[in-house]
Amino acid sequence: MPDQGLTRRQLLGIGGALGLVAATGLSTAAALARRPPVTGAELRSAAPLPPPFQVPLPIPPVLRPAGPGRYEITQREASAEILPGLRTPLWTYEGTFPGPTIESRRGHPVTVMHRNELPVPTVVHLHGGRTPADSDGYPTDLVLPRSTMHTGHAMHDPRAVVTELTRDYTFPLDQRPALLWYHDHRMDYTAPAIWRGLAGLHIVRDDAEESLGLPAGSRELPLMIADRAFAADGSLIYPALPDRPGVTEEYLAGVLGDVILVNGAPWPVHEVDAARYRLRVLNASNARHYELEAVTDDGRRLDLVQIGADQGLLAAPVTHSALPVAPSG
Repeated sequence: MPDQGLTRRQLLGIGGALGLVAATGLSTAAALARRPPVTGAELRSAAPLPPPFQVPLPIPPVLRPAGPGRYEITQREASAEILPGLRTPLWTYEGTFPGPTIESRRGHPVTVMHRNELPVPTVVHLHGGRTPADSDGYPTDLVLPRSTMHTGHAMHDPRAVVTELTRDYTFPLDQRPALLWYHDHRMDYTAPAIWRGLAGLHIVRDDAEESLGLPAGSRELPLMIADRAFAADGSLIYPALPDRPGVTEEYLAGVLGDVILVNGAPWPVHEVDAARYRLRVLNASNARHYELEAVTDDGRRLDLVQIGADQGLLAAPVTHSALPVAPSG
């Protein structure tokens, strides 16, 4: 973000129906009344929702390696206080939503061992990774949980590579530095599994990018944006069919929630310095598109400078007054 006219105490408020707004004192109506969504139907929450820009922005923890070039992640059920005062049951990587961030170096392969302690089969896909087929997370290459071992459940795919309880995924990372993400990829159930929490960030870095002097450390903010809807008890709502894969008819074009989460927090707020920030943005929503804006407390728009995309840095920066972001599907 530019540093034009910002004070040390100004806050970065994140959320809105179709926006990311940097502001203090911006009215709720101005922050939330963006153009309507253009695809899918919207689920309405029954739980009481917090006002925007009150919940602190969490930063996903960085996963520590279990050994040189090796990481271990357990997929398990957990609960979190997403809406104040309510607990939300989730499927998670390492008990958090989003899952922990993996930081790696270009050209330095890593192996991630996933252990499935969920009640369903899973598959892991590194979205944006240049990955060989045996680790790419083909939708029928299942990791079976203990409760379904030896059942022969292979999604009727005779070529599927099915493992029991654990699987090693090896990523060469012979690619440009970029923000990637890992998520569940099971045939017919990718969308509801991600909705329930199975998503995390993976950052690839290299010496050349780090030599550019881009904002780093506390001034590099990973932002996973995802909309959700909540029942009165805090649990997630999703319009799944009761007896087969898929969603009810009105959601065939996509599922939209009425709560915008950033790093698992509803419309969060974050204190920033009067300095430029690097925002590493992932739209992990099911179908919702966003327009990201930076706005001062007096309503003045600031430029957003795009320096990268899905597969790394652009050839040159591009300046935007509003930046459209589609779901990462």
